[in-house]
Amino acid sequence: MSPFPSHFNNPYQVTISGNGTIYYTTDGSTPTLSSSSAVNSVQIYINQRKEIKAFIVNGGTTSSIVSKKYYTSTIPTGEIYFKPPSTWVSSCVMVDMVNPNSINGYAMDTFWPGPTMTSTGCNGWYKITANFEDANVRFNNCSPFENIPGSLSTNLIPVNSIVYYDYSDGAISNPPSCLFLGTNETKNNPVTLVKIYPNPVSDILKINSDIDFKGYEILDMSGKIINENKTFSKEISIHHLPSGNYFIKLKDSKNNFTLLKFIKK
Repeated sequence: MSPFPSHFNNPYQVTISGNGTIYYTTDGSTPTLSSSSAVNSVQIYINQRKEIKAFIVNGGTTSSIVSKKYYTSTIPTGEIYFKPPSTWVSSCVMVDMVNPNSINGYAMDTFWPGPTMTSTGCNGWYKITANFEDANVRFNNCSPFENIPGSLSTNLIPVNSIVYYDYSDGAISNPPSCLFLGTNETKNNPVTLVKIYPNPVSDILKINSDIDFKGYEILDMSGKIINENKTFSKEISIHHLPSGNYFIKLKDSKNNFTLLKFIKK
C-alpha cells in the first residue's frame, strides 16, 4: 500500500498494488474472497478515517492479510495517564507515533525526555494529551539525558488512544474515578472488585462482581452519557455502539460507583 499510513489535512488516494487479484475492505473487517476485488492495482479514496485490509491471490496462492490505517481531516487525539513513584519530582513521556505515523506528512514523535506531564490532582496521577491513535510511549523522570545517574524510566509501552499506567503496577483497566469525573465527586470512593469481559467486546459485555449494583451508565471518552439504565444486569448489550473506547459506570444502593473502561470492537 502506498503511501505509508499517515494523516493528511485534505482527502487523498491510497494505492494497493501487487501481482494477482487483490481482495480488500476499508472498514477494518477481515477481507474474504467475497470482498471487493481488483486485478494488480486499486486506488482507494481517503475522505475519512479508513482501516484498509487486503490480501492477494495469484495462481492459487493466497498471501497473508496486510492491514494499515489512514486518516484525513480530524487528527486523532490520545490521552495518557501515568502514576509515577512518589519519589519522582516530575514526569515526562516520550511518544513514538504508530497510527498515524505522521501528521500532514510530518513525523510528530518526541525525543528524550519528551514533554512534561501535568498533575491531575487525583491520587498522584499525571496526564498529557497527544496526537495519535496507537503509539509506543516511555515514561521517565525528566532527567536531561538518558542513561545517566538519576535517570529513571519505564520500558517502551504500546498504547491505544487512552492509557492508564501505574509505574508500580503497569497498565490498569480500573482507573480512579476522580481521574475521569473530577476530584470533588469521587476522590474517596473505595476500590471495588469488579471484572468486565470480554474486553474488547463486540456484542455482550459481561460483569462479574459480588457487589449489588442497581444501575449503570455508559459514557464516551468526553464524559457524555451514551446509555443509562436504572436496572442492573450482569450481561449488557452494546452491539449498537460505534467502535471505540467507553466507560461503564456501575452504581450501588449507596450511590457509590465503580468506573471501568472497555473497548467496543
